[in-house]
Amino acid sequence: MSEYQYVVFRAIDRPLDDKQLAFAEKQSSHSELSQWEMSVEYHYSSFRGDVDGLLRRGFDVHLAYANYGYREIRLRLPSGLPLPASIIPAFLFCDGLQWKQDAKGNGGILSVAPFHESGEIEEVWDFDDYLNSLAKIREQLIGGDLRALYLLWLCAAYDDNEEPEEMVEPPVPHGLDKMPALSTELLPFFGHDPLILKAAAEGVPGFDPNNSDEDPVQDWVQSITEARSRALLQRLLKEDPVSVKAELLAELRESGSIDDWPTMVRGRTLDELLDATAEQREEANRIQKKKDQAKAKRAAAKAEKERQARMDKMKSAPKTWLAEAEEIANTGGTANYKAAADILADLREAIGGDRGDQLARDCATKLAKDNPTLNMLKSALRKRGLFG
Repeated sequence: MSEYQYVVFRAIDRPLDDKQLAFAEKQSSHSELSQWEMSVEYHYSSFRGDVDGLLRRGFDVHLAYANYGYREIRLRLPSGLPLPASIIPAFLFCDGLQWKQDAKGNGGILSVAPFHESGEIEEVWDFDDYLNSLAKIREQLIGGDLRALYLLWLCAAYDDNEEPEEMVEPPVPHGLDKMPALSTELLPFFGHDPLILKAAAEGVPGFDPNNSDEDPVQDWVQSITEARSRALLQRLLKEDPVSVKAELLAELRESGSIDDWPTMVRGRTLDELLDATAEQREEANRIQKKKDQAKAKRAAAKAEKERQARMDKMKSAPKTWLAEAEEIANTGGTANYKAAADILADLREAIGGDRGDQLARDCATKLAKDNPTLNMLKSALRKRGLFG
């Protein structure tokens, strides 16, 4: 198998300016570059550009993939991780999940890069879907949604260098069962069944931050001065609104105006979560199989009803259907040969008796005689007991 690598950067908050584009152009001579995205494929080399530098100069998310097992994502968070400082270390204890603080300011880069041997997890190709999922996860993190960090911990913890029976999960955020579907689409990129979140949510309370009786944002808006309101409005119009929003949310959390995301300590190992996920998948497959069987049964009943209706028409006009079978067979193609044989078999059943059998066989014999080299046609007729 030949080596394949794919590297992509995407801007989410705003397009790159000319200076940022100039920096990006210097990072690779083979990339496809626009104000919103930079991507490059390799078959005999690898990306040697400044990944963090690109994320600090316009791009917001990064994804790297190699078919020999390497997979990595990075997210640029302009105002840092707006989560309680006391809980963040509980998620960053595994080597595959790291937070790199900027030298100045609160911003930084969150990366997920577990190690996998070649062939240990399935190859993937829907990179746009994973990038869209990354954008959603980044949005959740900027909003202080701890569930997104838990999902990234799952991705990082599933590492060939780690023992899953020794890897203990961090505190589990409430509301994990209502995780946005777009976010969970990242899990297969790191070899996870998306049902692992359902398994992790077992026994964990639900939570919807939008249904709180209190509105800390409204309270905060009411508390700031008119002068600051005008200053913030100017910043929103002149600067990047996403960065300004992230900065204000971080300020709100640091002030204690927003409650910490509730969590529950379960203390399960990754191995236990994987076993629970396997059970969830087995049950999901059983339910899906039952649905598929019911669907197939309905489809078969509908097809039989349509066949019976067609045979009723055949009784009154057999010559029309004999001509139809000939026309379809002469069109050529395996599917048409089968369709012609089906018509003759149904006609035989519709007419019944020796007459029906004779009509169908005579037509089949004529078709075989007129097309002596069409073995697939003869095979279709023979399978329905019409020839040979």
